[in-house]
Amino acid sequence: MNEPSEANWSFKTIGIVHSPCKEKFSVPRQSGLAPALCSKIEILKPYDRDEAFKALETFTHIWVLSIFHLAQREEWQATVRPPRLGGNERVGVFASRSPFRPNPIALSVFRLHGIEREGGKLYMNVSGTDMVEGTPVVDIKPYITYADQPSDVVAGYTETVERHKLTVEFSPQAQQQCQQIEAEAKLDLTTLITQLVEQDPRPGYRAEKGRLQQSYGMRLYDYNISFEVVDDTAQIISILLDKRMN
Repeated sequence: MNEPSEANWSFKTIGIVHSPCKEKFSVPRQSGLAPALCSKIEILKPYDRDEAFKALETFTHIWVLSIFHLAQREEWQATVRPPRLGGNERVGVFASRSPFRPNPIALSVFRLHGIEREGGKLYMNVSGTDMVEGTPVVDIKPYITYADQPSDVVAGYTETVERHKLTVEFSPQAQQQCQQIEAEAKLDLTTLITQLVEQDPRPGYRAEKGRLQQSYGMRLYDYNISFEVVDDTAQIISILLDKRMN
């Protein structure tokens, strides 16, 4: 039997993700962790043909293959430090979902809410997303229950480590700002911010440093979200329009 020769493959970008997350820090580490995080996948020409998506709306969930376009490196590493292990323990890159891989391919499951045309373009409305604005999509497949949900799954080290969540509180100022934005933009911003911040987006090694007060910020939609973390509580301090949007 002949040994397979090394080959370089190229992929077509079939779509672009339009996400409220404008930077990596605000993106959940896995899909489905923030159900309120809604995005649109813009399907690019010539792949935006209606017949290419016939019957897809009969599925509730889809697999989306995309490119970690903000995480590409010249060299790959055989081991990585997953946040699930506090960022201090190494595992093999193929035993992780790290974006720093030989091929920067991402695999996510999203809930599909519909496919529609807007301004002549074809969009897929999805939720539970884990992608930053501008992520290139290279393939879409239906999630099939009988094949994609095996009954005897063992999830390795992810089952032995307790999932850490923060308690999220809003300062009076942030609460007022959030309510005003929700009334004007028709967004459930309170739920979305809570789901994102409670996942503790901080690097694992920072999250274990103890009781020091730490300040952070994330860009979401057109807003800068500022919050502070003390122990296991995160307080949202302010929600301000990003000055770069003016």
